[in-house]
Amino acid sequence: MSSGLLIVTVFILEAVSALLDGMGYGTIATALWNIYCNITGNKKAAERLELKDAIVQLRRDLRTVSSVDEFARWAKMRRRLDALSAKFEGVSSDLAIERTAFELYANLVLRAIIYGLRAAVNIYNYREAVFYVPANWFYPILWFLSLPSSPMGSVSVTVWSLTCNRVCKRAAAVFNRVLKPVATPQHIRSSAAEADSAARN
Repeated sequence: MSSGLLIVTVFILEAVSALLDGMGYGTIATALWNIYCNITGNKKAAERLELKDAIVQLRRDLRTVSSVDEFARWAKMRRRLDALSAKFEGVSSDLAIERTAFELYANLVLRAIIYGLRAAVNIYNYREAVFYVPANWFYPILWFLSLPSSPMGSVSVTVWSLTCNRVCKRAAAVFNRVLKPVATPQHIRSSAAEADSAARN
């Protein structure tokens, strides 16, 4: 692999790895589960949604029926609600098990792909020089930059990977901090609420 391609390949792999770490593999696995359900039309997910809608509607109807004046009708609706609720719990439980298994496998596959590619690039190119550095600038640490087996005076793929990984993780952390909404402290919210209440009074 040419040095230019090696530089770009390692950097992209480390950037993707840092991005996935920053987002969280669990979050990505959840998004993949939602996509999977939408594409395949998961029957359990659709059934759960239908049951949920039916339960909500039945509860609304039940509120309009008097348990004293229309006891027979109320009791029938109540039994139906209990049956639907039990079925909803069963479907939800089955779906939760299926979802957990899917997310676990997705998480493992994503990690295996990323870490596997990183390891393969490092192992395959462990003797290659990514690029050379001026000897008079880095003389005391030239041996370190070439570890484990690159020519002296060069930067090895291992050192370049570690450097890219550190830089990408720092950049991802800064990016997350910038995008993260600023949480208003509790005492500030309380003060603001009190001031608003006083203004209204």
